[in-house]
Amino acid sequence: MKSFYSIVRFINNSLTNENLAVGMVVISGKDVFYKFSVEKVSLVKKINPLNVSLLEYTLDKIKSFIDDEILSNKPLFSDLTFNVEYLERLSIYNNGFLKFDKPSGINMSFDKEKFDNFFKRYIELNIEIPPKPIIDRTFTNAVNKAFIVPLKDKIDINYKMKKGVIPNLFFDYRLDGIGMNGVIYTVKSIDLNAEPPIDKLNTQVTDLESLNHRIDLFGRGELSIQPEENKHYLVVDKYQGKKASYRNLYEMLKSQSPSDYSYSVIGTNELAKVTEDIKKTGAKKFSEVLSEIQ
Repeated sequence: MKSFYSIVRFINNSLTNENLAVGMVVISGKDVFYKFSVEKVSLVKKINPLNVSLLEYTLDKIKSFIDDEILSNKPLFSDLTFNVEYLERLSIYNNGFLKFDKPSGINMSFDKEKFDNFFKRYIELNIEIPPKPIIDRTFTNAVNKAFIVPLKDKIDINYKMKKGVIPNLFFDYRLDGIGMNGVIYTVKSIDLNAEPPIDKLNTQVTDLESLNHRIDLFGRGELSIQPEENKHYLVVDKYQGKKASYRNLYEMLKSQSPSDYSYSVIGTNELAKVTEDIKKTGAKKFSEVLSEIQ
């Protein structure tokens, strides 16, 4: 069976004929289907808010017209020409921002399901919204529980070492914690399983080495603390994903000899012991020591 359809368009710019298909009317034998896209109408509200009220009013009138003039006369639709004439009447309608296309024929018959599928394919926006990624906060929660919360207000937590705050520090760097009492303690955590950009992770690791070295020099020069006495920790849990770059970084960090680097690599399961050690020393905030010196 041959059916006929007319697309309803919103004319955003009559000079350039810039338009957006917002609805459709289909006549298939004695059946009449029509629909307007809620998503497209919402889009029109954003691109042409001045005509929103008039658009909604007009669409309501069009729905009433189709219901009253076409659906009520379905028994008359035995003549193919008569069907097309109704759509031709609609195509004459044009108020400057809403118009119907001239009817087009298509060799298929429609029922409600076929019309809905046809409408979805050609009129709806069909923008697939990707599911929100599930954020695994296991690592963050473990660091908070074992380190951040117990040492809050005792040492500097989530502390930003600003460039220039100690000699020869030419970059900013954020530590999970830093404190001191006879020795300097620093803790930095990196969540490999969150898969932040690998280049960023590599930079964080190399900058941490540089930062610890400068902290050690500062401690020796200003506080008479020998570098080997300081305790620097990098907290990293085993990478559980499938990306080789993150797995290689984890394996490289775990294979390091503590004597060759300025920090010890530990997991979150070892962090509570570090926290207890810091508590026992009665460590205070590194920022307070800086203010006393400066």
